[in-house]
Amino acid sequence: MSDPGPTSFTFEPLFAAAGVIAVVIYARAARRHHPGAMRVASFTAGLLLIVVALNSPLETLAVHYLLLAHLVQNALIADVAPPLVLLGLSRPMWAAASAAVPKPLHALANLGVALVIWLGTWYLVHLAAFYDYALRHPAWLNLEHALLIFAGLVFWAPVVGARWWERSPAILVPYLLAAFVAASFLGLAFTFIPHPFYDYYVHVPRLGGISPTEDQNLAGIAMSAEQSFIFLGAIAYILILLADREQERAEAGGG
Repeated sequence: MSDPGPTSFTFEPLFAAAGVIAVVIYARAARRHHPGAMRVASFTAGLLLIVVALNSPLETLAVHYLLLAHLVQNALIADVAPPLVLLGLSRPMWAAASAAVPKPLHALANLGVALVIWLGTWYLVHLAAFYDYALRHPAWLNLEHALLIFAGLVFWAPVVGARWWERSPAILVPYLLAAFVAASFLGLAFTFIPHPFYDYYVHVPRLGGISPTEDQNLAGIAMSAEQSFIFLGAIAYILILLADREQERAEAGGG
């Protein structure tokens, strides 16, 4: 069977159905807890990023043509969408969600545990053996995507959760910085190593005359740029908020 055209639409029913379920659950919670328009918009944007990234021509490009498209897709569902989804939860929503989560899973809120889960998942799914196998087996590709979404939610929950302001910047900032530095090695490897990591992408049709190595180098640049923007942006935002808080405390104390 011939490969689909690069602009053809790929439909992944698992994530489309999960998106619908998430909307129903959120809508019911919103009727009780009234999260506000900005939070609703954030949740909607994050959920759409996940669903569209996995149900669109981007999925076609990722599976049949370009490592660049695949890594952009992974970045969207692991780094960009999860904080947007979580920012869509109001404090009462966080409290209700925390109460519904089994107590053994509360350990996921620990920064060290969350960091290990995120980094471990990020490197696991990008191992050549896992990546090549997943691209050839749709069920494993769905597992790859589900793991990245889960790890992204676990990682960002301590940063944007309802109690984030109770954590010291001496903890949150190094947490984000450690994640950024540790994850950056993969993007740098894709950018500079002159041979393809993944055998699968050596044999797919080439678009625009881009070689497998050039595809991989561009993918590494895109991954590094995205993570720089997301992680350093989050660090800067936290520092600004905390500086404003300290200024308010100083003014209150001086008054």
